[in-house]
Amino acid sequence: MPSIFESHARNVRAAIDRARAAYVKKSRPPSTHEDLIYFTSSPWDLLPIELHIDIFSQCGLRDLYNLRLVSRAFRSIISQHEPAVVRAYLRHRRGGSLPLPSIPPDTVHTRKPEDDVILLSDLFPPPQNRFKASIYTFMYLQSLQRRQDTCSKLSWYLAERVVDMYLRSEPAVRQSFKGRKDWKESHERAMTRLVFKLIPMMFYVSLFLESYAALRLEHQNSLLIEYDARRLPVPMHPNDRAAVYLNLQSSILQKPPFTATQTLISTHHVLHLLVSYLRRTISPDPPHDQNDDWISMLLYESGLPRIVEFFAAEKGGSGISGVSQRAKRKEFMRNMQEDWDRARSNPGVDVVYGGGEEGTRPPKVGQIWFKAAKEEMVKREVVPHFSEDWVEVWGTRISIGCENCRGEEGWLA
Repeated sequence: MPSIFESHARNVRAAIDRARAAYVKKSRPPSTHEDLIYFTSSPWDLLPIELHIDIFSQCGLRDLYNLRLVSRAFRSIISQHEPAVVRAYLRHRRGGSLPLPSIPPDTVHTRKPEDDVILLSDLFPPPQNRFKASIYTFMYLQSLQRRQDTCSKLSWYLAERVVDMYLRSEPAVRQSFKGRKDWKESHERAMTRLVFKLIPMMFYVSLFLESYAALRLEHQNSLLIEYDARRLPVPMHPNDRAAVYLNLQSSILQKPPFTATQTLISTHHVLHLLVSYLRRTISPDPPHDQNDDWISMLLYESGLPRIVEFFAAEKGGSGISGVSQRAKRKEFMRNMQEDWDRARSNPGVDVVYGGGEEGTRPPKVGQIWFKAAKEEMVKREVVPHFSEDWVEVWGTRISIGCENCRGEEGWLA
């Protein structure tokens, strides 16, 4: 049992803490934000909220989540002023600016690694409320982080395959290394250069695939409304669906950022590279396009995260996570089967496009981006064209191009 003196001492300390908190609250500098509920009983409480927000904006996204667990005071600040913290976070990484609801046609983005946040947040601006005001939340930052991680991993897997294939095709370069250490360092330098080149290009691929999926869903919902109103007597024929999907893709390519011709060409190149290496990985023996139905499903329904899963499962190795190649492959196949089942059992697809294999089958690979992009490049008179997408390694250019490139120097990936 605590003595009477210990109880009295606890009461005195509690009274002192209450008095200190009341003093801090009264003496806090004026702020445009709501006062905090919790206090740390430290000089931190004397700082204005604006300075707290500026300090938190210097932290990484994972650090912000961990700081919410430090104390109730930190959690209160971060939670109550979440929009202000997110805006300050973006301004700090964007050089003082915030993303606009839509990309202006004359916007020019650099492809430097330090500008990835600017490009990514411009391509994927925050959602808006019904008053057309941007909603800045940690969930929005999470979505940017998730896209960046996906594009970075996919770029790394592609770069690894490109470099390995180049070294197999150039035995003289492979034999020029002085030893295992020299090979490893040179390999990492080549990989790094290629990854930095691919990541921003992959952002545009992600934008196209997400925009295309959103337009397809919007179109399907509009047809369902027509069906409910008895103005859609029969399901749409697959040929008519292909024409509609081509128009949807063209509408994406005729808006920023794809109005910049070099952006259109670079996105075409990286998609050509992605499909090429997917084909070689899934079907090593010719013809490489014999399993294009899988690639169509990956691009059309599954998206880039599932493609990253595929390359991770194909690469194998337990790695840091301790997951074996066998387990990764089983998980990927299970997820792909769920994608197939979801596409085939969509009731809206059955109504609009008809049931059966023909109505639920994804478009051919050439009908996802490539046909619409080829038509758009012909309109802009850039077929044929020169590629600006290359990196120099071991004194040779590794070029990321397509069948429409002309006058290429070096090795075509």
